[in-house]
Order: sequence, then C-alpha cells, then structure tokens
Amino acid sequence: MLVSAPHNLIRTDVTKLPDYNAGLALDLFKATYGINCLAKLDSNESPLGPLPRAIAAMQDAAAGVGRYPDAANTALRDLIAKTVGTNKDNIIFGNGSEDLIGALFRAVIRPQDQVVTICPSFGLHEFGAMMFGAHVTKVPFNSDWSFPVEGLCDALRNKPRVLIFSSPSNPAGPVITEAEFRQVISAADPETFICFDEAYVEFVEEDNRFDALAILAETGKPSIVLRTFSKAYGLAGARVGYGIASDPLLIKALMKTRNPFGVNALAACAAVEAIGDTAHLDQVVKLATLERKRVSAALADKGFASAPTQTNFVFFDTGAPASILAENLRNKGVLIKAWQEAPFENWARVTMGSPAENDLFLNALSIYEDRFHIAGLIPNGNKRGVPTSCLTPRFTTIF
Repeated sequence: MLVSAPHNLIRTDVTKLPDYNAGLALDLFKATYGINCLAKLDSNESPLGPLPRAIAAMQDAAAGVGRYPDAANTALRDLIAKTVGTNKDNIIFGNGSEDLIGALFRAVIRPQDQVVTICPSFGLHEFGAMMFGAHVTKVPFNSDWSFPVEGLCDALRNKPRVLIFSSPSNPAGPVITEAEFRQVISAADPETFICFDEAYVEFVEEDNRFDALAILAETGKPSIVLRTFSKAYGLAGARVGYGIASDPLLIKALMKTRNPFGVNALAACAAVEAIGDTAHLDQVVKLATLERKRVSAALADKGFASAPTQTNFVFFDTGAPASILAENLRNKGVLIKAWQEAPFENWARVTMGSPAENDLFLNALSIYEDRFHIAGLIPNGNKRGVPTSCLTPRFTTIF
C-alpha cells in the first residue's frame, strides 16, 4: 500500500518556489500538439549547433563511459586557464552554469540573508537564493532599459550576502557598461559575494566589451564570473558551465557543494574541442547579431516594443498576456518563451534562430497580430517601455 508523504516533510521555502520556466523539448512538443516543430525559439539554442569536431569527440569518448570522469576536469580547466589568463585553481566546472549558481547559494546563503539582483532576471538567480530562506531584492531596469546603477548601489548599502546579475541580461538583453560596472562593484561591501553571470558574453559587440575579471581582481572583493558552453558554443544538451573565482579557497568551497562529478566525460571532451574553434564561434555570433537587428526592426514595424539586445534573443512586449500569443504560435509549430515573472507577463523572449526560422516566427506573428488588435489586446503603435514596478508579494523592490 502506497502512502503519500506528509506535506510537512517539504520545507516551506521549497513549496513556495515557482516551477522553473524551461523550454519545451521537441519530442514532448510533438506528442502534445501532434505536429512537428518548425522553429524552436524558446531556449536560446544556437541554430548552427555545435562544432562538428565536438560531436566527433563525444563519439570517440563514448567507449570510455564505463569509467567515472575526471572530477577536476583537468584538461578543460588547463585550457580555460590559458584562454582567459587565470590560475587553473581559480576555475570550477558544473553541469551548466545553473549547477554553479546552486553550488554558490548552498555554500554561502543562510536563512534571512539578503540577496540583490535585477528585474527581470534569470529565474535561478532569485529562486536559488529563496530556496535557502534568503530575501531577494529585485532592482528594476531603468525605463530606457539601461542598467539600474543607482538602484543597485542603493540596495548594496544594506550589505547583502550576495549580489548576482547577468550582463548581457537574460531575459532582457541589455549590457552594463564598464563605467556602470565599476560603479556598482565599488558600492559593494567587502563581505558581499559578487556573482557576475556572463552566459551571453560572446554575443556582445566589441565596443561594449570589457574585462570584468580584471576589474573584480582590482577590487579584491570575493567574486565569481560565470560562463557557459550552452549558448554560443552550441552545447546546450551537453551541459557545461564554468566559473572563475577571485580566490582558490572559494573554488574549494564550491567543490564541496557541487556534484562531485559535475561534468560528464563526453561533455568535457566536446568543450575542449569547442573552445579552440574561433571560426565556428564567429559564425554563430555574426548570425545572431544580424538576426537580432532584423527581428527587432520587424517587431518595431508591427508595433511591438522590444528591449535593446546584445544577445541571441529579443525580449518584446506582446501587449497582452504573452502566454496567449505563445500558445497560438505553438499551434503553428513555432516556440517562443512567454515570460512569467511579474510584472513582465506581457513580455516574451524569442531566440534568434536561422533566418528561415525567424521568418516563420514573424509570419506566424502576423497571422495573430490583426486578431489581437481587433480584440483590443495590442494597441496600435505600442511603444511602452519597461514597467516601473517589479513588486510582488515575494520580493522587496528598490524604486
């Protein structure tokens, strides 16, 4: 006889967490909708996929999967250290950078600690902290989608345990400037752990780039910079992320809170190949740069406001609950991600796929555009900016 587990076995901090808003797997999509996916634009995957040599490396390594992988990921760690110019003892790998976000919070967060991030934000920057009973302060972007430097500095006066945010921002897409970054980091207390998420750094245009690692090193403050092979390198399914910390002692702590074998042997081999092929990376970045400009312009022509983006996606205001539009597009074989974070339920994120995939999205959007206008859901000439409030019952927000 099966007996349900008592509800009080699950910590309240966990039961209150929202579900993670993941993209829809292709086989599940077909089983649910009975059609093939024509344009999967909900998870920021590369339309060019991984480097062919990376696939070959995984195939070659498959015969050795009867053995555990190198827990230290020595070959990959040495290569990353050489590439970014840091000590190998300052590097850690995980099952995607999400794994390292979890390891970070497990290592440093205590009940009632304060965590500061931006709004909108990558969900795990918030939920990972809430899981351990932390209070999250979410600072909204400025109305022009510039980074809320003053708001972040104000929030940092309370000496939070962790400051965590991404640039380019996920899901919005803007980048913080070097001067703004320096201002925010200078405002952080020496005991505030700084986590700077650079999952999309490869897509940033040259004029907007700066060396966050060097700036953080200058301050001497505890920090980690997160990067991933899931986006520009096309290895989303392999799950390889890495962090570069300010002190090897931080890495030793995170190794204790991370899965002991954070990266499987096949994924590590693929990442070694991928990091060395700049030609493939350049192709991926060039395509994303051209398409984000084209799609943003097309959305503007249709009356949809969007945030300025330096990534492989566009975040746009649907003018109505984005889940309605996303469901309509799914029935046409086009997947986008309706954002679920208050107050951005009327915003959606669309990945920059191939030109053909992006055209399918724009064409499918046109089919429903008139219907939405007729229903009064999308005002003509919609040019709204970022909402001024990110306040929900779960959050403290700086205005």
